Amino acid sequence: MAQNSSQRESGMTPLGHKHADHDYIVARQERYVQVWRSGSPEEIMEFFDPKELNYSHYGIEKEDLSHPNVKDLFAKNKTDLHDVDIKTRSLHGHRHFTAWEWVVTCKTGFGPDGKRLRKEEAPPKKMMGCTLMWWNKNDKIIRQHEYAQVNDM
Repeated sequence: MAQNSSQRESGMTPLGHKHADHDYIVARQERYVQVWRSGSPEEIMEFFDPKELNYSHYGIEKEDLSHPNVKDLFAKNKTDLHDVDIKTRSLHGHRHFTAWEWVVTCKTGFGPDGKRLRKEEAPPKKMMGCTLMWWNKNDKIIRQHEYAQVNDM
């Protein structure tokens, strides 16, 4: 169930004119973020069309991935990232296209030398980015482009 607007992150509130699809895309994005917070690759993948998906994450130099490759990437994220928190800075678009600006804070499972780190040793990171999402008539993502920058905290 969608939260009412007084409980939403500030980035989910409309800027200026509120269009007809606003409440719809906000509720859908809130579900998407909640699933990401859960860390379940299977649940995340339910948002993506299994046949049409084309996924690119330019921040980590991954381009034109298909559904199975994206699932593998998300499964790796689950083991490599700890204490993930996602905040929405802005969300704009309509039912079939959204631009989502976000900030993720987390701990990475690897040090600068590539050595595996325990959660307690992992340095905090902050990733800021924007995700462009194309949605089909079945409310599944068919194309997603992510742009991000990672910074130490």
